[in-house]
Amino acid sequence: MLLAVTALTSCVDDDKLEYSYEKPASIAGYEYLNDYAPLKTYKNAKAAPDFKLGVALAAADYNADGLVTRLANSNFDEVVAGNAMKMASCVNDKGEMDFGTVANFVSNATENGMKVYGHTLAWHAQQPVKWLNKLIADKVIEVDPDEMVEKEDYYIDYTTYSKFPFYVMGYEPEFSAEEGLISLSSEGWYQYFAADQMGLAEGNKYKVTITYKSPVDASITSVLRWDWGSGMMEGKIDIKAGDDWQQAEIQYNSEFGGSGGFVVFQLSGVADQRICIKDLKVSHSAAAGPATYFASLISNGDMEGDDAHNFASKENAGSTVYQIYDGVGVGGSRGVKIDAKGGQPDAWESQFWIVSDEVLHIGDVVHVAFDYRAEGGCVGTGVDTQAHFGPGEYQHYQCAGTVNFTDAWQTYDKTFTVDASMATAEDKGMKSIAFNMSPNATDGTYFIDNVVLEIEKAGDGIPLTPEEKIDTLTWAMEQWISGMMEACEGKVKAWDVVNEAISGADADGDGYYDLQHGSEENTTDFFWQDHMGDALYVQTAVRLARQYGPEGVTLFVNDYNLESDWDGNKKLESLIHWIGVWESDGVTKIDGIGSQMHISCYADPTVQESKKNGIENMLTMMVQSGKLVRISELDMGYIDADGNEVATAKLTEAQHKEMAALYTWIIKKYFEIVPAAQQWGICQWCITDSPADSGWRPNTPTGLWDQNYNRKHTYAGFADGLQGK
Repeated sequence: MLLAVTALTSCVDDDKLEYSYEKPASIAGYEYLNDYAPLKTYKNAKAAPDFKLGVALAAADYNADGLVTRLANSNFDEVVAGNAMKMASCVNDKGEMDFGTVANFVSNATENGMKVYGHTLAWHAQQPVKWLNKLIADKVIEVDPDEMVEKEDYYIDYTTYSKFPFYVMGYEPEFSAEEGLISLSSEGWYQYFAADQMGLAEGNKYKVTITYKSPVDASITSVLRWDWGSGMMEGKIDIKAGDDWQQAEIQYNSEFGGSGGFVVFQLSGVADQRICIKDLKVSHSAAAGPATYFASLISNGDMEGDDAHNFASKENAGSTVYQIYDGVGVGGSRGVKIDAKGGQPDAWESQFWIVSDEVLHIGDVVHVAFDYRAEGGCVGTGVDTQAHFGPGEYQHYQCAGTVNFTDAWQTYDKTFTVDASMATAEDKGMKSIAFNMSPNATDGTYFIDNVVLEIEKAGDGIPLTPEEKIDTLTWAMEQWISGMMEACEGKVKAWDVVNEAISGADADGDGYYDLQHGSEENTTDFFWQDHMGDALYVQTAVRLARQYGPEGVTLFVNDYNLESDWDGNKKLESLIHWIGVWESDGVTKIDGIGSQMHISCYADPTVQESKKNGIENMLTMMVQSGKLVRISELDMGYIDADGNEVATAKLTEAQHKEMAALYTWIIKKYFEIVPAAQQWGICQWCITDSPADSGWRPNTPTGLWDQNYNRKHTYAGFADGLQGK
């Protein structure tokens, strides 16, 4: 009879709920819960007028218009969809977007007078990984495996030289921009280098092709060698008289017997001889095999950004610096300059290095190009190149030929193969090309701009360039965010624009945690920042949210462990630092910080006190950031004195009440520390305790209600905190 009477007379959460709960066995211990009103009726005296009390739930449960709907409407004024508004819930692996559940959720909530908080726009988890990876996959190239192609191994354009670039063997040809290498009449037999440091590989059969013109018929003996001993192949190139440029070639049918290589031209004097050679190419025929392409080994090649880590320079035996200068590049753009005193004892007193991001090994085919010019005494100098590991870590005295500087901008372009001489030091390979900038007799300055350093790679496709990936992913992010905002019809006025960006490691040693990034082992997440950059992906998400969202949309960055006591709240300190980085463009604006606070109540008083200190410090730091402050995903478990997590069914009454007291303390502290102008609200992440089969903190007393929707002691603790008790 007593149970029947109490069941009939018990107070429910709201008269609209149309249900009552059966009291637990300890009726007297829970009787006081009937005296509490719905949570949202309690307002702390220090609360802002628009303070929002939120709850997270499944959109489908809310759309069902049942018990969960009525409980949420009665106790809270803001709802958050736990998963329905995340990208993978709306975009499938084909890129098809379906916002039906979201549209119904937003419509139902707003009709019930509830605010909807959006969660989340840019995150690495719960993304349509297959679609996003497909968008930035390599561009497939169809290749016939039986096809034979001519592969260029070496090329030299003589019209870019003003003086002979090789070792002089008695005869020295002239050079001009119009006629290239000019081989004049000479009595008797004479010879000269036509190419050197070619980086050829053993075993190939090579062809030499020249572009020429000549007033008379002549013959050139072409000698292809790999050493000065026995390594030699010889053939004839027939020259036909004519005023127009022609091509002639010689195919060597023997296999090349070494590495590196050079070409020597030998001629006999002919009357009126003036053979002009525009360029020379060395190539070989090979099966097409996998597609080949060149992949960049450096960043900021045009030097318009601030990143100079690929460009090192040294002036007049000074220290090595990584520096880009304004106004010294092509057309007044940014570039590198190297001052060099005249008459220095060694060519390496002033140097410039192009530093690769990857180590180069024997057999790697490398393409290097850049724009260059000189002033003063540096005009007319021939600058040699060396193979180094890091800048100053000398490997070999030869690498990418000789650069002949003039006072006008011109382009150096060379492809070479890394050979054993360039990468011998402890077999560690080669990482930089050194340019010895001190052969000038008088003072002058060298200028470099628009650097290209690439390595030839092979595969079934060509990877997208970084710029192509950014463009493609910006498009994908725009499709996603614009589609979501359209589905919400301007009714969702606040969002987690970026979620869980900060890692817990400081790999670069700058004193702040880095952003999270992907790894080869992680195939389930998609890290936008890996492809768009740590700043740009956030700046893009913010820009698109403001572009397509309602006017005055409020944007938060949301993260966990911001209350961390074990590292002195370093994660929050790092997040605030990163907000500064994201906002440094002068356009991006982050409105608030959301702290998830998936916490536990600790039986050990010393541990619990440390945790409280971390929470207080967190709230203080969030206030000092000047941003809106939101506790975004509050829930709680319990850790016993031995450090073990306590399952819901084993939680004692005393432990229940300790959790309730911690809820009270947290919520009171929020109102004590956070000024009204910075208060956004507090969101309870779990309505009920998590079931044993839950994907979120399973079998843990996370809720303010139990799984049968009975109020718990934590409900009272939460309400007391809202009242300031």
